[in-house]
Amino acid sequence: MKKYLSIGKSVLLACALVALNSCKDTWNEHYSFKETDSKYPVAKLSETLSDIEGFDKFCQVLSTTRMCDKKGKPLNMTYMDLLDEDQFLTVWAPSNASLPDSLWQRYTARNKSNAENQAVGEKFIMNHIARFKHSVGAGTDEKIYMMNGKTYNSKPEAIAGKAYHSDDMNIRCTNGVLHCIDGYMDYLPNLYEYLTTDPVYKELFGNWFSSFTREELDPTRSVSQGKNDLGETVYLDSVMIESNMLMRRYAYIHSEDSTYSVVMPTPELWNQVYNRIRPSFRYAEKYLNNDSLQDFYTLTTMMSDMFYNMNPKVQRNLPDSVFSTLYRASENKRDGKPYHVFKNPYDKQTGLFGKSIDSVRCSNGTVYIVNEWPFADSLTYVRTIKLEAESYTNLSGFSLRQNSVQIVGEDTLEKPVQVMRIAMPGMAAWTAKIWIGGHLSGKYSVKMVVAPNNVDKMPNTIHPKITFNTPTVLDSVLVDSIERKQIKDKRGNISWIENELLLENHIDRLDTFDLGIVNFPYCNYDMNSPRLAVTISSRVNELNSSKYSGELWLDGIILTPVVE
Repeated sequence: MKKYLSIGKSVLLACALVALNSCKDTWNEHYSFKETDSKYPVAKLSETLSDIEGFDKFCQVLSTTRMCDKKGKPLNMTYMDLLDEDQFLTVWAPSNASLPDSLWQRYTARNKSNAENQAVGEKFIMNHIARFKHSVGAGTDEKIYMMNGKTYNSKPEAIAGKAYHSDDMNIRCTNGVLHCIDGYMDYLPNLYEYLTTDPVYKELFGNWFSSFTREELDPTRSVSQGKNDLGETVYLDSVMIESNMLMRRYAYIHSEDSTYSVVMPTPELWNQVYNRIRPSFRYAEKYLNNDSLQDFYTLTTMMSDMFYNMNPKVQRNLPDSVFSTLYRASENKRDGKPYHVFKNPYDKQTGLFGKSIDSVRCSNGTVYIVNEWPFADSLTYVRTIKLEAESYTNLSGFSLRQNSVQIVGEDTLEKPVQVMRIAMPGMAAWTAKIWIGGHLSGKYSVKMVVAPNNVDKMPNTIHPKITFNTPTVLDSVLVDSIERKQIKDKRGNISWIENELLLENHIDRLDTFDLGIVNFPYCNYDMNSPRLAVTISSRVNELNSSKYSGELWLDGIILTPVVE
């Protein structure tokens, strides 16, 4: 799959290139055709089509519809002018009887607006014209790419189920081939077009989705003239395509070569879930675009499991299960969680697709409309954050060494544990601040896992503290880890005494210490600089150094979302 793919409008560029005569292909120079008897003289496509009885309405559409550039601006030529060019084309002409009179009247109107010209051109005319030679008959079975990017299967007797006129097919013209068909190719939007143009989803989702479209040069389809004095490639004919970063991240739902399924909530459900998720992505006011960041991550989170590549080579476990385009086998194996995987998708009661309340067929897949949110928060964005100590190296001034610890005793482990050995050279006491990012706004339970020191054979005595940097007050302490002791007086009244928490770990097992619950006022999701710090202070001194080790073997820090 190409890294950058055109989404929707590149075919218009092809038309513009035709209009500008950038490539003059002629029949005799490049194309061969088996000589057959024909009742029509060899002439231009425009002339031949005009002489065929029962297809004059299609000629009227061609003559009354102006071609447009990719921005919708009309060109000074009609589609009938296109069929008079030397550019080699294949045309499938629909019969007069193929469409109701109401559509013919709209298509053949002579005073169409720019938008109407563009719509008729894209959705009807270019849906029946392809570049190059495509003959039909015995032994032919071909996927045809029309000028608007749509694809149709051409069989010996029909294309897209529309039968060929046996006497009016493979008509040789000087600039192409003409086929007459009983019917017309019904235009279906692809999934991208549907989500970005449907009146309901355009306002809800489509305008935002399409805002990430950018125009880029396609060097593979552009004509190079060589390099300039700076070594830069200069193009004689530059082909620009539109690329959307969201489709590169989720799914190429514009591609006519692929088949996708999309799970889309009703507008009411969409707004309900949006309002529920949005507070988790509250960014600090210091960021000028904090509202945009909040919207972006809320919406992309909602999109996590919307898209499914239905290629049988991808979905090898159908119909038992299906996985979205964000599925990564390594992630699921590492965490032991069914991220982006859904069982029995076609079950009418519980299935992801089966319990949809409606569906929309598109040219490259299906949109399933649901009125119940089918995605678990814990498997999309409300996830546990695990900082593996052996992967953390940002502790300047400390002696850091990775070490494998084989735990024996009460909690025997089959495999060694990778830990980070933290110590201050030449000193017993030390303070280390470990930064953690990627959290949401809201409550987390923070735990620290410490492995036994197999060298010193002594426990540690440490004081942990959790801090969070706010935009205005640095090192603002949200939670000081404390030990709360409940006591009763003689009358039975209960009171609490809060003491500073000094942790002392076992020497024969992994210890998991609960450091408390923090409520982050802002998220730090996908940001470069973390704001949360877990500070660990060693309390070893001259008086207790014979009892405690000054070297801490840290296995990791765990943040678990608190769901209320």
